[in-house]
Amino acid sequence: MKIAYITDSTVVLPDAIQNHPDLYIVPLYVVKGDQPYKDGIEVDAETVYEWIDAGERVSTSQPAIGDFVTLYEELKQTYDMGIAIHLSSNLSGTYSASVQGADIAEFDLVAFDSKAGIYTMGLMLEELIERVERGDELEAVKSYMNERVEDVRIELTIQNLTQMQKGGRISKSKALIGNMLQIKPVLRFEEGLIVPYQTVRTYKKAQAHLFEVIRTAIEKGECKELSIFHGNVPELAEEWKRKLGETIPIRVDTLAPLLGAHTGSGSIGISYLKAR
Repeated sequence: MKIAYITDSTVVLPDAIQNHPDLYIVPLYVVKGDQPYKDGIEVDAETVYEWIDAGERVSTSQPAIGDFVTLYEELKQTYDMGIAIHLSSNLSGTYSASVQGADIAEFDLVAFDSKAGIYTMGLMLEELIERVERGDELEAVKSYMNERVEDVRIELTIQNLTQMQKGGRISKSKALIGNMLQIKPVLRFEEGLIVPYQTVRTYKKAQAHLFEVIRTAIEKGECKELSIFHGNVPELAEEWKRKLGETIPIRVDTLAPLLGAHTGSGSIGISYLKAR
């Protein structure tokens, strides 16, 4: 049976599957003003952060159902079925659009809601492909992946609240007061939602909290490989990497534009899959 693997452009792929011949990535859209651009194809992350810093109105949009229909019509000419994993359905309609597109195209698809995105979703995809290709039964793979969503670990903080306000995540008054008082939320993924779980004064204190979280996770053996992601602050992310040393594989990634459009420049965070 020939199987295609499908994901979306919010993913950060581990090196092992970067060039997998049966992997297909469907782009979401970054919208500048009223003009949409395909993420990773027509616009890159650096450009999006330049727009944000210049005060441009930047928003995001999921792929159209028709984007998936077109892909799945093509794939069914070559593949017997597809397995998809997508950005959390609580943040985007991408998962739903993928499922609907497969139904319309009459393409046999098994789809997973990662309850995550970025590198954590990439690690889940890597494990999925590994299990399928070593011959695990599909039902066993489904069961494993449904359990694995409980091991998502993504936490971040942001430099200011302005972009979250522009994206409608918080009110204008809350953003204004928060910025004036240097209040910085520490956010994490819970059940596929990005929620604040702690609020501290100053960006440095928020950074210190996150750094301690990951240092402890590494010491306990809960984190075996890590992505430090950032919104246009690569020097800070590289500094974290140096401080953490070489105990585990650590990579530095630019935060996907589809998330960075809501958090703005200066965001920094950690993404991993809890070790089992």
